[in-house]
Amino acid sequence: MDEKKQFDKFLGGEEELPRDVPMLRLVASRASEIAAMNYSIENPQQTKLIFQKLPVHMRRRIMSHNAKRMPRRLREAHTRQMAKSGLPPKNKRPSRKYRRRPRNLLLEYNRRQRDKVWLETHIWHAKRFHMTEKWGYKIPNFPNDRCFRANYRAIAKHCLIQDISYYSCIEITGPLSFLIDTLKRHCNTNELTFGAKVYLSGTREGNLMFYKEDGYPKFPIGNVNFLWKPPDDSLLKTIWIWVHPCFYTDFISAVIASFKFELNSLQTDNMVDISETVVESERNDSKIIAKKKAAVENNCFSKHVEYHNGTNCTMILLNHRLNRFRLCGPLALDIITNALRLPNLELIKELPEQEQSQVKTNVEEETTMEVVEISTEVDTESKESSGTTAKKSWFNEYHRKKENIEYFKVQQELFDVLKDLKSPNQLPPNIVIALTVLDPRFFMPQTRTRSERNNKVSDRIPMPPTLANRSPIWESDVRKFVETNLKSTTQINKLRSKNLVPGVSNDDNYNENIISKIPILLLQRPGCFTDKKCLGFTSAIDIIIPAGWAMPFWLSFILRCARPGGLKESKSIILENLDLNSPNFNSPDTSAYVREALNTKLEMMERYFRYPPNRRVNFVKLGISSPFYCEWKILMREWTDMDDFYVLRNKNLLSHLETSISNRKSMLGKNKNRKGRKFNVQSTITPLDKTLFPDDNCLIPVKISIEKRGCPKNFSVICLPSTDDLKNYENNNNWSGPVQSIQKDPNENKRKLLRRGHLAILKRLRRQRVRRKRKLENRQNILQEKGSDINLVEIMKRVRRKTIKPNRGIIEKQAQVMSSLYLPKCTKVKNSCDREVMGYVVQGDFSFTESKGIGLGYVVLPSLFSLTDKGNNIVLVRNTTTRQYRIARLEILIT
Repeated sequence: MDEKKQFDKFLGGEEELPRDVPMLRLVASRASEIAAMNYSIENPQQTKLIFQKLPVHMRRRIMSHNAKRMPRRLREAHTRQMAKSGLPPKNKRPSRKYRRRPRNLLLEYNRRQRDKVWLETHIWHAKRFHMTEKWGYKIPNFPNDRCFRANYRAIAKHCLIQDISYYSCIEITGPLSFLIDTLKRHCNTNELTFGAKVYLSGTREGNLMFYKEDGYPKFPIGNVNFLWKPPDDSLLKTIWIWVHPCFYTDFISAVIASFKFELNSLQTDNMVDISETVVESERNDSKIIAKKKAAVENNCFSKHVEYHNGTNCTMILLNHRLNRFRLCGPLALDIITNALRLPNLELIKELPEQEQSQVKTNVEEETTMEVVEISTEVDTESKESSGTTAKKSWFNEYHRKKENIEYFKVQQELFDVLKDLKSPNQLPPNIVIALTVLDPRFFMPQTRTRSERNNKVSDRIPMPPTLANRSPIWESDVRKFVETNLKSTTQINKLRSKNLVPGVSNDDNYNENIISKIPILLLQRPGCFTDKKCLGFTSAIDIIIPAGWAMPFWLSFILRCARPGGLKESKSIILENLDLNSPNFNSPDTSAYVREALNTKLEMMERYFRYPPNRRVNFVKLGISSPFYCEWKILMREWTDMDDFYVLRNKNLLSHLETSISNRKSMLGKNKNRKGRKFNVQSTITPLDKTLFPDDNCLIPVKISIEKRGCPKNFSVICLPSTDDLKNYENNNNWSGPVQSIQKDPNENKRKLLRRGHLAILKRLRRQRVRRKRKLENRQNILQEKGSDINLVEIMKRVRRKTIKPNRGIIEKQAQVMSSLYLPKCTKVKNSCDREVMGYVVQGDFSFTESKGIGLGYVVLPSLFSLTDKGNNIVLVRNTTTRQYRIARLEILIT
């Protein structure tokens, strides 16, 4: 093939280009092109405006009359286009009273927190989430961007972060044997308790159901997480117990009664609200604002609640002194390792043996001297301040001990290993890793940076040694020192402004001695291990940090593209993971469940009666006796003639039930061979031994999986299928299920008559008000003509106020009567519809992992015996707002 010839003679071609260009000839030859371009600019052929040419995701309806919603580079042209059709008139500037701002925003925030507690990330969440008030906290419920599938993708493939700092931490210190013996009485002794060897060394976090004293198997309180302090030279042992706020008071009452704790009298005298005293100071002198801010930050330490007993045991309520984040997803470790940096130990020297005993006292004394030192670190040269800071830093003093340096080296090696892991699931279950990290604000990226999945194949799956869990975060003096010496973002920005080149590692002004060191804990949370889900699905990392440091760490993780979630995401994780041991999930036999259920019932009833009468679902006709509340006691009484009940948590009995149910998996629609002969499925079924179950008044946790169409919702009823239902499903595998017959509503006519009578009363009262008003107006006009000064308008207002109360009483009485007629008191559940009710679905929705509707619920044990007698695990599920039963499969959940 011949090579392509060159054009220029200098490059081997044949044409010789001139050395200069005649401009007149060049412009003359291009004149027609220039004229065509000018004509096309002056006479555009396109009919769309600039704001109509934007991509769909950038368009806003308000752009047509508000240029500030356009991109900056297009505003000027957009304004010129809008001027041709007439700009909208400028609105009058609103009054200065239109939006009043508080004189001191921080004081306003303190006032709004008197009846509820804000998390440290509250303001960040309030701008992006729907906030809800629960358990005395303001908690983010769900994000505003309606990102349900995106949140699931974050859990499955990326990382979802949640602020769960509303969990309360209780610290109990005392002799080890006494702690184990006392706490053991609140556990199921057939399983791992607080005193299990796997937990005592502090290398793993435990989770168990906490009962009232000697209450197993009844009287549960809730699931708690606990962590033992690593062994040291002290004769006393310390345990941290993390409690969900929905049963926090029940837990505290049980522990106080069991340990015989008494509130320390010295602490009760010192429990003063510093924010109130600061408000008075701020009114007297405006220069106290800076002191007020420090006082508010230390407010949690002023309310120091401590209990003691006669056996040298102490209980301290560490509310709001520790923050806890949960990073769920395979990229959790990548985000943590990218966001955090460990300090360097090269500058630290070991102390002589005679001076090591003084280290603890130095750490205690430094808490009172470091507050003044923060401002000098920013104003003076970093080299000068680094020397004094190194002497007073808790980190330098703590790590001058030889044993503490060994701990840190082990943790540093383990941190390097974490960078090579692909998922938290590769770590041992519930493992505890302690780290001391630098202030993450010094290493924040300029923009959001997505963490990429690590594709390296790690040949070393870590089994962390016992030294990996040693952390100074257990020391209250260190926690207080770290919180009180938190540098503000302004101070850090001043340090950054001295950089000639942006960054930390390329500038000499940055010294680790001026960067705060924060002790943290990493706790692994195992995910799913079932066959139907990915191995390690929903595995997570919990990070525990001292108070005051929530926002620096939170923003650092957010800038690494961790997706934030709220309470709704926690519930979806429980549903996808089938995790009944989560503290967020309350069993029906707990007091926390009853309180939550009653609150939910009131909220849903208020929402129900906000609808007009012709838009309300008639639950009586649908055969739903209790649409907003699960009547477990009535259901249990109808099956067993007993009112009390408890949830069966014996794993041996649950496994026996699960084996029996799984052997009865229905082969309906699939158990015919080509010749039409049926297999004898029941010949291989092992009989269920009912004598193994000591009590019949048990609720069994189950999973409901819809076979065809449909999705179970909360409060759905689980029913036993009839023989005809099983035959229909056997003959037609696409059969969707039976339909509930319409029942008669005995109160329908009574409601209509009462509504007519009530409307007549309202009309009569309105006519009376109109006549009274007109009569007073006529008298007012007559008096004005006579020149009288009597003002009948004020008299009319007073008369109206007196008549409002009786009228309001009539309306409230009518609302109560109509409420009882629409939702009559529940008296039966089992036979409330065409099929016998076995139980309820307490949480149900569409599952993204299984691509169908699933639900978590409970059924009565005798009804499960009836189901096994039928030889299959097919049940019927019906939502409260429909007549259609859905075919579903029932599986036993082993908690």
